[in-house]
Amino acid sequence: MALNLEPIYQEIFSKLKTRKKFVIRSLEKNLLTVEQDEEICGQKEPKVFEFKSPKELEDFVHTENTIEADIVRQLEGNNMPYR
Repeated sequence: MALNLEPIYQEIFSKLKTRKKFVIRSLEKNLLTVEQDEEICGQKEPKVFEFKSPKELEDFVHTENTIEADIVRQLEGNNMPYR
C-alpha cells in the first residue's frame, strides 16, 4: 500500500522561510524533487534536490532556515563578517 505523502511534503515545504526560490518539481513513488532557481551573473543555474523521506526534507528545511537566520543576524549586527 502506497502512502500519500504529498500533504506531508507540502506541509514541511511550507515551513521553508528563505529568500532562495525553491519549487517542488515532482513527487513520484515517494521521491520528492525540489528545484532551486539560482541566478549567477544573469544566467539561470537551477539546482535539483531529491528527498526519499519526509525526514530528509525536514532536515533540509531546518538547515536552510538556520542558514537564512545566520545571514539575517549578520546583516543586522555591527560586526563585519568578511574582514
